[in-house]
Amino acid sequence: MKNPEDYAHELWQARNTGVFCAPLHEPLTQEQAYAIQNACTATGGTDATVVGYKIGATNQETLGILSLTEPFYGPLYSSSCTQADNTNETVALYMQHKPRIEAEFVVCLKNDVQRGNTDITASELANHIDWVAPGIEIVASRFSDTPAQLGFRAIADFGANQHMLVGQPFHNWQELDLTAHPVTLSISNQPDADGHSGMSLFGNPVEFVCWLLNHPAMHATGLKAGQFVSCGTCTGAPFLEAGNAVTADYGVLGQMNLTIEAKNTA
Repeated sequence: MKNPEDYAHELWQARNTGVFCAPLHEPLTQEQAYAIQNACTATGGTDATVVGYKIGATNQETLGILSLTEPFYGPLYSSSCTQADNTNETVALYMQHKPRIEAEFVVCLKNDVQRGNTDITASELANHIDWVAPGIEIVASRFSDTPAQLGFRAIADFGANQHMLVGQPFHNWQELDLTAHPVTLSISNQPDADGHSGMSLFGNPVEFVCWLLNHPAMHATGLKAGQFVSCGTCTGAPFLEAGNAVTADYGVLGQMNLTIEAKNTA
């Protein structure tokens, strides 16, 4: 296998220009996949300032599709995160990377949090949460084929992230029932997708933040105050097309609206 840094340069080029990476024909281990992901962050400079993390493969169906045994995480960068309001946002994407859209719940910390000698629980974490917000993640693939080991390749490929939109923070988040808060994703010319915040392996977005903090790779760093975690799709991951109008309705948390544009290859 090539050095992780070599893959990182190719992945950044693909992410920023719309070209494709060459297929990864050799088998990857999970450790190697995260090594490539880490190399991407180290390679990206100011474009790779980590403001949070996304968690993928948060339900049993997706784990099966990706041939994974547990969820995965990926970095969210300041250069590809947008703080959205309720007005319409325009998002330009490289459509050849086959972008998909996911309605998610985002949890932001008000304090630095690091796992100690025992795993962090949701009740312990509650005192460190600043707000919960609606979120839309756009995922994509920079590889030119759809090989085996889709899960490990997604981990290596920035955790499959392309863009993240974070809605208006809701500071009274403990008033919410995060085991069942509803969300509806509407995309022009597609049936609505209904879901709720508990549609995941752990049944609650806060539990996924705990999972991330308890992950061995996060023990040394933890999460910093102001960093946020996007906790996995509640509405599947439908494909996007140029011209799509999208609305994600989170009830009392508000709506997120965006229009998709095609971005020309650089």
